Amino acid sequence: MTPAASVSRVTLDAQAVADAFGLGRAESLSEPVARGELGQIRRLVTDRGGWAVKESLEPFDADDLAAAQTSGEFHTACVDAGVPSPAPQTSAGRYVAEVDGEQVQAYTWVDLEDPDPLLDPEAVGALVAALHDVRRPARGAVDAWFEAPIGQREWRAVLKASRGAGAPFADHLAELVPALVEVESTLTPMSGVQTCHLDLWADNLRATPTDGLCVFDFDNAGPGDPGRELAMVVFEFGQGDPGRQRRLYDAYREAGGPGRLTGRTDFALTVAQLHHIGHRHLRMWLAARDSEARARSLAGIDEFLSRPFLLPDLDSALDATT
Repeated sequence: MTPAASVSRVTLDAQAVADAFGLGRAESLSEPVARGELGQIRRLVTDRGGWAVKESLEPFDADDLAAAQTSGEFHTACVDAGVPSPAPQTSAGRYVAEVDGEQVQAYTWVDLEDPDPLLDPEAVGALVAALHDVRRPARGAVDAWFEAPIGQREWRAVLKASRGAGAPFADHLAELVPALVEVESTLTPMSGVQTCHLDLWADNLRATPTDGLCVFDFDNAGPGDPGRELAMVVFEFGQGDPGRQRRLYDAYREAGGPGRLTGRTDFALTVAQLHHIGHRHLRMWLAARDSEARARSLAGIDEFLSRPFLLPDLDSALDATT
C-alpha cells in the first residue's frame, strides 16, 4: 500500500461496516489512509478497538470471492499459529462483505513503519520460517504471474511502443531488454507444494513501532514452493549484500523453515514477479489518460529499471546462500 492521494471518495457508513463484521459500536471511519492498485484502506474505530477496512477498487467476481475465501482461511491459520499479522475478520463466515454497495474486508488494526528492505535479516528469516511452517495444502493451479516469462517478443513490443510514445525511460529499457530476456531463461513451472503468501515484498513485511515485525496482505496467497518464496525474500531483504543474504538464509534454516536454495530455478518466482510488475507498469504508463496515472506508473517503472535482477545478481545470491 502507498499513502492515499486523490482517490475516489466512496461513502461508507461506519456502523454498517462494524455490523457486517460484528465489531461493536462504531465511533469513526476515516478517509482512505493508504491505497494500492486494487484497494484502499480506512481506519474504523469502535468500542472494541481499531480496525483496518479494505475497500476493493475493482469488483470481485465469483472466482475472486472464492480466492479471497481461500486466502482468508490461510491468513487466519497463520495468525492462529502465532505469525504476527492483522487478524482477518469474517462476516457470516465470509472474508468479504458487501456494505453500501461496496465489497470490503476487515482486519485488526496494526501500526506499521514505512517499508524497509533493510530490516534485520535474522528476524525476517525467522518470521518467514514460521509462515512456511503453516502447512496448508495447495489448491488450484499456479498463476502465470508467478512463473511465466514476459518473453522477448513482448519486451520488444513494449519497447517499440515506449519509443513511439516518447517515453523518458525508453533508452534505459532498450539497454536492459537483452539481459531481461537472458535471466528469464531460468524460469521453469513452479510446483504447488503448499499454500504460500507469494507477495513477501517490503511493502507487506514491515516493522512495527515496538520493534516487532508484521506480515500482511495475503490477497495473493496460493499454491507455491516455499524454497522459491524464500529466494524472493533473500533478494528483497538481502539487498544484494551477500552477508545479509546469508544471515537471512541461515536464520530461516535454524528456525526450521522447509525451503532450500539449490539452483538458479529457485529464483524463478522472483524474476517472474519482478518482470510482471515492471511490465504492468510499462503497459499502464502507455495506457494512462491523465498525469496522475502516468506519474504512478512512472514511479514503478523507475524502481524496476533502477534495480533489475539480472543473471549475475542471481548467481551472486545463490553463491551467498549455498
